[in-house]
Amino acid sequence: MGLFDKVRSMREQVVGLIADIRQRHDIEELERKLAAAPEDTFLMQQLSDAYQQAGQSRQAVDLLCRIGELYRLQGNPETALAYFRRAERLATSDERLRLLRLMVELMIQLGRYSDAFERAQQVVELLLTHHELAAARGYVETLPPLGEQDAKYRKELVDLVNINRQEWAQGARGTWLDPGGERSFSSEHREQFPDQTILVVDDEPGTCEVLNLCLRRLGCTVLTAEDGEAAQEVALRHQPSLIICDLLMPRMDGRQFFDWTRRHPTLRDVPFVCLSSKGQPEERLAAFERGVEDYWVKPFSAVELTFRVKNLLRRLQPNADFRGRLQEVSLPEVLQIIEGGRKTGLLKVTAAGREARIYIREGQILDAELASYQGARVVYIVIGWVRGEFSFRSTPVERPAQICLTTQQLLLEAVRRYDETQSLLDAEPDLDRPYIVSDTFASLVVPEDFASEISFLKALFDGQRTFRECLQSLEGDLESMQMVVELRREGLLVPAPARL
Repeated sequence: MGLFDKVRSMREQVVGLIADIRQRHDIEELERKLAAAPEDTFLMQQLSDAYQQAGQSRQAVDLLCRIGELYRLQGNPETALAYFRRAERLATSDERLRLLRLMVELMIQLGRYSDAFERAQQVVELLLTHHELAAARGYVETLPPLGEQDAKYRKELVDLVNINRQEWAQGARGTWLDPGGERSFSSEHREQFPDQTILVVDDEPGTCEVLNLCLRRLGCTVLTAEDGEAAQEVALRHQPSLIICDLLMPRMDGRQFFDWTRRHPTLRDVPFVCLSSKGQPEERLAAFERGVEDYWVKPFSAVELTFRVKNLLRRLQPNADFRGRLQEVSLPEVLQIIEGGRKTGLLKVTAAGREARIYIREGQILDAELASYQGARVVYIVIGWVRGEFSFRSTPVERPAQICLTTQQLLLEAVRRYDETQSLLDAEPDLDRPYIVSDTFASLVVPEDFASEISFLKALFDGQRTFRECLQSLEGDLESMQMVVELRREGLLVPAPARL
């Protein structure tokens, strides 16, 4: 490190130290004020935000719960629910269980039975995760009525509990076949690998298509490139967990691309599978000697390929530093663990067939991707995911920062947006009716800058989807949701005509 770098590093440390001192001073000042006015909810909110920015999530959650409890005792369940909901997004799994129970009670009190059912499901799932089968069954049995669809909701909750009973005790059959004579596949045959990203490099579209189909059936994210040169950019950007590459390709062949990956610090340890029509023993041995993970000779059957990939992916699974389910550990808790350990790597979050990738360096989020979304909006979206899986793998991250907020600032904003989104949904009437654009809206002449946004909204409100579904499809985009609500209030979005 040169003199200039040392001076810059020292300056950054001093700036960081001063910021920490100011932050501690602000917290101490707010704590003194709150001690003098212990029921001042505005002060509690300020102090909770300060705690969260300082990474003191437990203290932030405690204050949010205090605010919620005050409003609950004052007979204001709506506001109490908003604070409990915000606390739940930041809480650890044990705290979440208590908060979810409270939220179910308040939602039932407010007549929001669909929301209450969803939270009750989370309560049951958490209890089952902790192996508290009797407690889960007791919770379902004592749950108050859930409105008109109580029987349907209760049956789903009972089924959720019953899945965990030891059904094998009903009697042994002594055969691998089901009673109908079909094969009984083990869970391994249905195994999914949603946290694995595979790069396929081949100039033959037919081979890419077969590989793509097989890999997607296993739940993998699949990236493709037509030769080694094109694959370089894809590999650097997405950091795949496995590369499957043809040997004979134009511009840069498989061997050249393999050598390039071994020289690159972020890719040198990624398993590399060679595809080739050359099946001679000396060719295969030379590939293995250079470090190729496996060598597949063309042509190959789709079934054989699936099992080969599956065996490879099983070996890749332990590469993650840690993994888990969002039902057990919330995403804010995961991000705070990573920040506390100043970890660098890739966090993958999967839910309902979607995968978000969050790139982190020294505990701070640099960038995030989800389908066509990028940056902070992705974090705002996935904060709302309550079911799914996550995995974190330590790996160098070289991409430039697209997110300027610290992890704590980002979480604070994400939870605020999540809370406002839920409050928006709670406050709007007539959510379960389809809407369309009014004739006035359809005939509006809009500036060119907004033409694409207006076209999107016209396509969204097509008379098929309910207003709730349309709002939920704008996930993470609080400003667009607020605009849509305003359009409805102004009569530019109107109920769709009843179907004959």
